[in-house]
Amino acid sequence: MKIKTRINLVLSGAALVAMAAIGAVSYFGLKGEAIATARREAELHLQAVDATRAYAAEALLPGAWEGDAVQQRLSDARLLAQVNRHYAGHDYSEVRWTGDALPDPALLALVERLRTHPDETLLQVDDDTTAAATAAAARLTFVRALRDTAPSAAAAPALTGLQRVSMPLELPMQRAVDAFWRQMGGMALLVVVVFLALNLMLRRLVVNPVDVHQRALRRLATQDSLTGATNRRGFMDRLLRAQSEAEAQAEPLSLVMVDLDHFKRINDEHGHGVGDAVLREVAHRMRRQIRRADLLGRLGGEEFAILLPDTDLVGARTQAEHLMTALRSQPFPAVGTVTASLGVAQWNGREAASSWLHRADLALYEAKHLGRNRLVVAEDLDTDLLTTRPARLD
Repeated sequence: MKIKTRINLVLSGAALVAMAAIGAVSYFGLKGEAIATARREAELHLQAVDATRAYAAEALLPGAWEGDAVQQRLSDARLLAQVNRHYAGHDYSEVRWTGDALPDPALLALVERLRTHPDETLLQVDDDTTAAATAAAARLTFVRALRDTAPSAAAAPALTGLQRVSMPLELPMQRAVDAFWRQMGGMALLVVVVFLALNLMLRRLVVNPVDVHQRALRRLATQDSLTGATNRRGFMDRLLRAQSEAEAQAEPLSLVMVDLDHFKRINDEHGHGVGDAVLREVAHRMRRQIRRADLLGRLGGEEFAILLPDTDLVGARTQAEHLMTALRSQPFPAVGTVTASLGVAQWNGREAASSWLHRADLALYEAKHLGRNRLVVAEDLDTDLLTTRPARLD
């Protein structure tokens, strides 16, 4: 796995973990905020009821809340119908009693609390999951002491009723969920921007330098440092792959072996520095003659090889002639004309790489024995000669 892929996986995992953690904290925070918002809305609803009742009792319908209980309930019904229609999803109700006789014993705890804290608004969460309550969703109920708004009410009347605002728990929770997804959407966008910025920064500071270093290491492992040609190890690896590709695609594959003539004399007469310069120039001239798909390799000393994919024997011979012409057409600095002997062989589609190289090598030996500065095709050699290995000439 490439280092860039690893870094991307680490960054992606860290981003997902961070988003999950922040999302969980955000969700519970939004849930609490939704409950607090519902409380504020309930208190506004209660205040609206009190204010509307007080205004109606004092200015619009004086005396409507005086008299018997039936008249008061009718007045309350008309009033609440006008107020409640402005609070969709809220259910407002009132519980009244006379003296200490509570209509529901379950209200005792609430009543005791409100007697000691008359200005407090209490919250009840009805999340009963029994069979009787499964048909309805859980609800939030906010309870407050009933304010007596009659004009003649005493400053601190006794607690004789409760005001209740009830709403489905789903109402504030849906708001929390909507806010949560809006936050997560914004967070995801921020994470993407940060991810891209970090990716770009890491690519420039880490990935690219590492890639350059790895490519340099691969070049050191497969490239000849003197000539820039592929070294023997890299050439043999590529040759084996080329055989597999040629077999799979039914394409011809050829090889040219090149050995400089009298190269030892150049080193002896002019020194190894000049000899190295000649090798570099030889590699340069041959590289200019071959295609991009071809591969130039230095097998050792003054011996080179050119791998020619999708090239038959006729094409390989023509390419070898071009190489000979390129080498001897112009003299080399300090040494003059340099020639080479070449051996050409086409892979027969069955033989091992070592056998193929041996045939090309024998053709090269024959070119040396025939006087150098020439090329020999392995397929033109006698069968008996292919089984021998003549002495190598300079």
